[in-house]
Amino acid sequence: MAKKFLFLLSATALMSGVATLVAQEKTGEGTLMLQDKNYTLSHALAYETTVNGEEAIAVVLSGSAISGEDLDKSRKEEKEGGFAAFKRPYLILDFTKAGQLTHWSAASTNTSIGRRTAGKATGELKIQDGKVSGKASQPRDAEGMFPTAFDVRFDVKLLAAGESLPATVKKPPGPAANVKPTVTGMFKGNGKEAKLAYVSARWREPFGDKQSIQLVFTEKDHSKVKKPDFDAGFGKFGNALIISLHEDGNIFGCQVVHSAHKKQGFSAVGEIRTNNFKYEDGKVEGELLTDKELEFFGDTWEINLKFVAPLGEVPKEFQVPESKKPEEKATDKPKPQASEDADDDDDDADYEADEKPDSKPAANQLKVKDLALTKDAANIEYQPLVEHLLFRSKLGVKATVLELSANLKAQGWTKEGIDLSTEASTILKRKREGATLTIFVKPFGTGTEVKIMTEGLAWEK
Repeated sequence: MAKKFLFLLSATALMSGVATLVAQEKTGEGTLMLQDKNYTLSHALAYETTVNGEEAIAVVLSGSAISGEDLDKSRKEEKEGGFAAFKRPYLILDFTKAGQLTHWSAASTNTSIGRRTAGKATGELKIQDGKVSGKASQPRDAEGMFPTAFDVRFDVKLLAAGESLPATVKKPPGPAANVKPTVTGMFKGNGKEAKLAYVSARWREPFGDKQSIQLVFTEKDHSKVKKPDFDAGFGKFGNALIISLHEDGNIFGCQVVHSAHKKQGFSAVGEIRTNNFKYEDGKVEGELLTDKELEFFGDTWEINLKFVAPLGEVPKEFQVPESKKPEEKATDKPKPQASEDADDDDDDADYEADEKPDSKPAANQLKVKDLALTKDAANIEYQPLVEHLLFRSKLGVKATVLELSANLKAQGWTKEGIDLSTEASTILKRKREGATLTIFVKPFGTGTEVKIMTEGLAWEK
């Protein structure tokens, strides 16, 4: 029998600094794996819908509470021929009224999979007394563009067509909560464990017209310093992490300081993520993970931390003016997906990353898809949330650098500073008409892996 959970009120932060309280049962549990990264799903929702013209039941499992507004917007998208999408991470399971699993879709921070047939996935659903209960799972499947897996259970009220969740109730976040800052878990550099004993949370200047939070983790106490991020970046508080992120948990800045590293204070944006991140009731809490040991030019690092720290209202100087706030979208919408009517077994609706919302390029901006790469560029991955591009080449590091440099030069890019090279790896900086590229080229197997951090390119659909 599926486990039942207590009724609770879940709070999520709005970008205006207003917390949203959603009355919702915590009626699901399980895990989702995308691209070998694991996500905890702890909330469930079930509602009547149609799939390919047939009556169906959609079961949504999410990492955070699902609001009535999100459900209404997703239903509207479905009626207009689009696809449901919720706050990430999420997994959507489509069942027939008889309880057969027919399709599933999922999304995490930078990855989404459009609706696909059940395939290797199995599931069951039972309807009784206005509720649905059941389970679904899929073993690790690496046949698509990237590995996927899930294992979930649910026991939740079934919302009939037209029935929704209660409207949200808003209240100010108030002052910082009277909670003790704590951090536990693992932080390794070159295999050596480092103890992070202190954490603080502060509002920082907005990034991308969104209110932003800075988390500082250190080995030594930094509570009496006004700007601990600066000193922590130079190792004055021992081993440290400086994380910059938005209220939804999306990280856009990460600085790693570990005494075992040869390169102190390097940036590793895109290599780390949050899980179960929440800003509510005057505090911020969650997890920081790398999912595996990562490498940065000869140094390795790995993180798995849990934390909580007080954080009050956004100071006036760090509030985003209403005129600059991004326009609200219907949902966290994935790219257009292949029609299931055309081919019910079509699995081509896999995407490494979604388009950047509201991206309207200037006429002279170079589109990221037109950026010059090597001729054999493969496994291209776009990460619009942080404006990064990754790809792989069969060439060696030196040959990749020569060809990439030549292709970028032909496209009008010029050097900014000097190229930094070691025996195996190279860092390049290029500029063009207000746009900049920071390029990391390093060995990968018998070839190379290239990561390009961009600024000023057009990241439209």
